[in-house]
Amino acid sequence: MSFVATLQRDAELAPPEARPYPVLSSLAHDLRQPLSNIEAIVYHLASILPQNDQKVQAHLAHIRELVQQTDEILSSSLREAAQGAPLTQSAPPAEA
Repeated sequence: MSFVATLQRDAELAPPEARPYPVLSSLAHDLRQPLSNIEAIVYHLASILPQNDQKVQAHLAHIRELVQQTDEILSSSLREAAQGAPLTQSAPPAEA
């Protein structure tokens, strides 16, 4: 399943009233297009660049992996938010 299809599916699973993190939903929405474009560009480059150039193919594979990882992070966060699970805090709160 493509990145865009995964995010669209996740968004459909979570009705607006079940989204306690509107900023997260907005961020996921805003990242859809650039990540989809990256995915399309990598696909195109893979089709026109030499298949026997292992260095180029390794770089393209790495970009695909990064797009997939981003997809997994966003999808997981959206699912957790839709289920009302608290998001993991990545940094301690700032002290006053």
